[in-house]
Amino acid sequence: MKKRQLFAIILTAALTASVIGACGSAPAAPAPAETEAEETAEPAADDAAAAEAEAEPDTVVDADDELAAIQEAGKFIVGIEGTYPPFTFHNDTGDLLGYDVEVAENIAAKLGVEVEFVEASWDSLLIGVDTGRFDTVINCVSITDERKEKYDFSDPYYFTARQIVVRGDDDSIQSEDDLKGKKIATNLTNAYIDWYESHGAEVVGIDTSGEAAEMLLSGRVDFTSFSEVILADYLNEHPDADLKVAFVIPNSEAEVGIPIRKGETRLLEAINSALQEMREDGTLVSISEKYFNGDYTRSQFE
Repeated sequence: MKKRQLFAIILTAALTASVIGACGSAPAAPAPAETEAEETAEPAADDAAAAEAEAEPDTVVDADDELAAIQEAGKFIVGIEGTYPPFTFHNDTGDLLGYDVEVAENIAAKLGVEVEFVEASWDSLLIGVDTGRFDTVINCVSITDERKEKYDFSDPYYFTARQIVVRGDDDSIQSEDDLKGKKIATNLTNAYIDWYESHGAEVVGIDTSGEAAEMLLSGRVDFTSFSEVILADYLNEHPDADLKVAFVIPNSEAEVGIPIRKGETRLLEAINSALQEMREDGTLVSISEKYFNGDYTRSQFE
């Protein structure tokens, strides 16, 4: 609260208190000298407070301005999994790496602050935005109509299509018509949950892509769904894994963006501005090629 406002509230409260006191009793009138002193002292105090308020810069952060709060705190709090290579993961020495890690670091730098990563399971990441635990989530969050009802999204910065993945010896799934009665391992907030269930599949919840692959390879489920990048990364780490692509979900290219709480216009504009700078100077493509061996920063159907 600004000092001018604080002073006005205090002054109003004082005046109110004196009025209430006068209603309760009728005190003797002060001597003329005392009355004159009060009348000359109060305006002087008011002028001094006003001058002080004008002299000092207003450094109070608007509670409804998330960008201002981030810059005041000097940190951009980003929720991630930390177990979703090549987007967010730890290497053998424990360093946090990944496409989304570097995107977040670059955005924070352009906001003039440090990034602080907070790791959590996928199913709790967006809840962290709801509760204010995170400023945002940068962890391959697909932009969907349902999510747009609750969050404002940045411009897309990654594009990918969904593949239906099966065991190498399983030819029973060739198209979406073959999914009825089959089990899929996927996280319960997957953007395609409704699509799988509408085709008769039974969803088995998991937390990580590695867990999904293990359940598939062990025969506990019949298929899973990976993007091209995720599958390539998994097979690179597990070259003996007998997995193959059954088919690509029609019209499944997903746009990935950065979700923030509704109404944070200045923060949204700042994030979009940072992403645009990264596109123009080649940073975004460079990060994509580093982790994906290709440019996934624009639609493959452009």
